[in-house]
Amino acid sequence: MFVIRQKSRAIVRQIDRLILYRNQSNISNESTHSSSATWASSDTNGLIKQLSTRIKAGGPITIADFMRESLLNPQYGYYTRHEVFGRKGDFITAPEISQIFGELLAVWIMYEHSNSGSKDLQLVELGPGRGTLMNDIVRVLRKRKYVDAHTSIALYEASALMRRRQAETLLHRSFDPVISNDYRIPDGNYSLMWIDDLKQLQARKTYFVTNELFDAYPIHKFQKTPQGWREVMIDWNPTTKQLQYVLSSKQTIMSRLYQNFLNGIDDRQHVEISPERSVMMQGICKHLSTHGGSALIGDYGHWGEKEDTLRGFRKHEVVDALSDPGNIDITADVDFEELALSGSQIANVHFYGPVSQRNFLYNLGIDIRASTLARDKSPEEQKEILSAVEKLVSPEYMGERFLYLCVQNANNKNEPAGFSSPH
Repeated sequence: MFVIRQKSRAIVRQIDRLILYRNQSNISNESTHSSSATWASSDTNGLIKQLSTRIKAGGPITIADFMRESLLNPQYGYYTRHEVFGRKGDFITAPEISQIFGELLAVWIMYEHSNSGSKDLQLVELGPGRGTLMNDIVRVLRKRKYVDAHTSIALYEASALMRRRQAETLLHRSFDPVISNDYRIPDGNYSLMWIDDLKQLQARKTYFVTNELFDAYPIHKFQKTPQGWREVMIDWNPTTKQLQYVLSSKQTIMSRLYQNFLNGIDDRQHVEISPERSVMMQGICKHLSTHGGSALIGDYGHWGEKEDTLRGFRKHEVVDALSDPGNIDITADVDFEELALSGSQIANVHFYGPVSQRNFLYNLGIDIRASTLARDKSPEEQKEILSAVEKLVSPEYMGERFLYLCVQNANNKNEPAGFSSPH
């Protein structure tokens, strides 16, 4: 019998010591700046040169502005120019680790939908990466012949480059998909379209899945000082020709907007807030409130207790977020309490969780699926399956740091699979 063993971490270390998941947190800026990582300057990095011009003209910019430019700048943005996923990229996500992950999420979707009493299934993935997760989900739905003719799939994706990669994975064609066009997945009757606004979705019950989307949304960072809360900004150092952190000398628009919230915090010296995460969360909740359905949100995160989580990634290694903008991934852990508070402002929805990925996947039967997958496999293949599962559930990898939050239309009286009680 193939068994998942928590104590088999030595196997994981031997098989792959090179992968560093996006789960490091509370990393000080000082420690990363003093690392051996190469720092770019305005002489070597076009985006730093562009940002330095902006800063010299208008003063320091917010971390949110910096993240937005670093990731999505049309000329220099990380997501617009780089292959970011997998071993050739800068980080690896759960769907890239094992097909079991996508298979279990397909089980979650079928469980939620089967309790809805509706034949129609509108499935939406927000931030679909290379399409790996959706491809695994579709494979399970097709195998089960699940609501074949009534299934429509929508991919919410901002990057034209990633839309092309998703088309290659799901449609086996290399082209630039047109937003809101209806495509058909081969060997099935599934409708597939790309969207860039939730308003483009059909007005019917919907099941949202998002895996490592919210941690890429821009954040504002605040630091407690003797003079009160001050926003952390990004300035340009003319001596080093590099970017640097500074504190705002007075209140900013965002520190005034969140003043009451910040003044109520006694146990933290740093706070990260993302209005864009809140806007997306409310958009999801509005759709669920009006049309029904559920949303599953998975990400590295916490429930309002972490402080400084902003960091960069290059080739699976943590680097300072300011070291080479446009050429590195930049991320910050998701405050699930912030998401729940934002979503709770929408009527007719309720929340479950967050629960750890370890508990969530075990509740969905990852051990049973792994045993089935490993049956009649060679010892080396079994070891590979075990290694992948350990990366998903082990506390030293993703098991405890990756969390899931579920949102349901309040008319749904069934607890979502993988969760226990509403928060």
